[in-house]
Amino acid sequence: MEKAAQIQQLLLRSKRLPWLIICLALIILGGTILAGRQQLREKMRSQLIERDGEILHAVALMHLQEFEDDAASDVFGAADSKENLLTVLLKTSRLKGVLAARLFDPSGRFVEAFPVDAIETDLDARDLSGLKQWQPVSHFQAAGRLSEIFLTAAAEESADSPVPLLEVNVPLHFRQKDRLLGIAQFIIEGQSLAAQFARVDRNLTFQALAAFGVSGALLVAALSWAFRRLRHVHGLLAARTESLLQANQELALAAKTSAVGAVTSHLIHGLKSPLSGLQTFMNSLNPAQGGPPMEHWEHATAITRRMQMLINQVVSVLREEQGFRQYELTLADLSAIITARMEPLARQKGVQFSTQCVIDEALSNRAANLITLVLMNLVQNAIEATPSGRSVRIAYGRAADRVVCEVRDEGPGLPDGVRSKLFSPCHSSKEHGSGIGLAISKQLANHLGADLELKSSNSEGCVFFLTLPASSMAAESNEAL
Repeated sequence: MEKAAQIQQLLLRSKRLPWLIICLALIILGGTILAGRQQLREKMRSQLIERDGEILHAVALMHLQEFEDDAASDVFGAADSKENLLTVLLKTSRLKGVLAARLFDPSGRFVEAFPVDAIETDLDARDLSGLKQWQPVSHFQAAGRLSEIFLTAAAEESADSPVPLLEVNVPLHFRQKDRLLGIAQFIIEGQSLAAQFARVDRNLTFQALAAFGVSGALLVAALSWAFRRLRHVHGLLAARTESLLQANQELALAAKTSAVGAVTSHLIHGLKSPLSGLQTFMNSLNPAQGGPPMEHWEHATAITRRMQMLINQVVSVLREEQGFRQYELTLADLSAIITARMEPLARQKGVQFSTQCVIDEALSNRAANLITLVLMNLVQNAIEATPSGRSVRIAYGRAADRVVCEVRDEGPGLPDGVRSKLFSPCHSSKEHGSGIGLAISKQLANHLGADLELKSSNSEGCVFFLTLPASSMAAESNEAL
């Protein structure tokens, strides 16, 4: 459970993590949209390039069909003759934008070209595989050179500027596609095609930016909401985990306190009789008849009397907790009981002890007994921590609907290392202290529904508050009636 709490605290402290994940998601989204735009751009360009090839292919087949009929072959000769293929090439090249045309045989070797200054060249062998499948093959050059097509352009350096060109290779065959008659190559100006490419790129860029903006905004909103919810859930989980840890500690402390209470009950009953005998023995000794020195005798007698008083008090509390006897005590009565029991210790330490009670609230005997144990422990600690000549004060007052018992001393205050674990057992600021007194007092306060807290601690002293709801005490009083 502690490990889970550490992980949750780490997540709560990682304020940059959500923004890093959002940025990473936006980068992935942008990359996906960019890759999709690039694929769509290439596909649309390929369709535009192939469109001219399909048109020229259809026109060339239409002209070639004129020589396919038997009647036409009697007049013009065989349809696959060089002259007829050149006629088809010329008729097809009349389309707008055709700059030059070449005729190749089925093996890709050069046959004839128009105009006459067109440079002779063989067909690229890589294009033959597609042409033999009766499919036109097109190539676009964004920066082509006319000097590579015409001899006159090669002689004029001023006319050799880069221009967009489209090369379309069309297979010439009959409708039955039984054999390839030849290959017609057309060189077309590509300015209009380049303009279409630019339009397509602009449209795709605008659409990609719009898609990124809309989807990115939705993604950021969704992730931000999700991280806010996650942080809220983590906060609740951390709070609940902290509550569970604190509850486990309190349960463990309650179990230990219960065990200590059982042992204490057994020990108290076991010590009561021997201690009574010890007190009788101390009272029977007389320093004047050879007993111990007077100061030692008085000190031992005081300690024995105090021990007997504490044991009687604990026995009384245990007896009333287990019995059915019920009665009421006011805060003034409670203050008088605590004063009577703590005044001897204060005089012995040279500390001035005073009480102040401005309210008169009735308590049941059970609540009063437990409050007495808590306050006596606080007062005893305060007296032991306060130097001689200074004072300890206990005051009873009201804050809203709650009764507050304030114990104030003028000691040196608590060390920083003790404050954080003040109500945990085995943590004490005394030289020989066990640290269990305040832990038991805290459990007794919780049993009453009260709050025991250290209000302040500095070089001028400590202030403890025992806060008990007035409604709870009234309920205790009503039960007593």
